[in-house]
Amino acid sequence: MLLILPLLVIISGCKDIVFNNPLDPDASRDVLQIIRVLDTPLGGKGDIAFDGEKFWKINPYGNLTAFDQESGTIIRTFYTSPGTGVVFFRDEIYLCNESGENVLMVTDPLSGDTNNRISMRDLFPAYLTSVDQTLLIYDARSGGLFQYNPDSGDAVQLFDLSGIDIGGIALYKGDLLITDKNTDSLYRYSLDGNVQDVFSSPAAGISGVAVDNSDYVYLIMMDGKIYKVSLP
Repeated sequence: MLLILPLLVIISGCKDIVFNNPLDPDASRDVLQIIRVLDTPLGGKGDIAFDGEKFWKINPYGNLTAFDQESGTIIRTFYTSPGTGVVFFRDEIYLCNESGENVLMVTDPLSGDTNNRISMRDLFPAYLTSVDQTLLIYDARSGGLFQYNPDSGDAVQLFDLSGIDIGGIALYKGDLLITDKNTDSLYRYSLDGNVQDVFSSPAAGISGVAVDNSDYVYLIMMDGKIYKVSLP
């Protein structure tokens, strides 16, 4: 018994650790408060981004669409580079996709023209957001999140995200919101890689995420519905 009891204690402790692991699909999830549901025709893969006035949605077919944050009404659509990741940064739209290209496309939000193609060297960006004057990029090859300085070209890995099937990423009060398409979850990460909260999606098929100027969170589903929610 002296040998068995410590072993049972160790096994029990391991089970507790697994159960409390926020990446465990059986772990508890916090509840999001739904403010509004918008119906849009903007279904399918691809993230969304907020430019201070309206939202943008990109898809793998190259359709870049601006829509109103209150009604979901489409404002304009451009045909540009196919993408899954999108962010409004320095008055331009930066796009990337998960097809294995190591470039960022820079698009004019007024004309839809491609202003620049930035070679990412060893990074293969699939999703991105921004913080201060840098980009935060999810690298599809390594599964890592990198902070990228577009002025110098320097990239520093922040932490690993290989356990999540990312559909979107956004900055929220100094943290990161990341959607997981496998578990229909929304994760809140600190910039040093610690999970702060995990939320259940209000509907199945979660894809992209964006945050407006009032810190409301917008979740777009694969069917095109957009849930405006507040975090507890």
